[in-house]
Amino acid sequence: MSTNDKPIPTNIPTDADACYEAVASQEEIYLEETEEELRAICTSDDPSPHNATAESWRRKREELELGWRTEIDDRRK
Repeated sequence: MSTNDKPIPTNIPTDADACYEAVASQEEIYLEETEEELRAICTSDDPSPHNATAESWRRKREELELGWRTEIDDRRK
């Protein structure tokens, strides 16, 4: 489900702190849903265009992890 499918809340709090908390809560839910969707795409064996994107992300992640390991190893020397 994308965020565009969700209704706009009409019960927006008037207290600034409550408003910030409501927005943070909505943001957290959105991020969790997005993470679940991306994880499903990245771990699937589906040969769809999403899988090509997932493979690209996998390669980029591996490159970053290798770079981080190299950087950490260099700092330890």
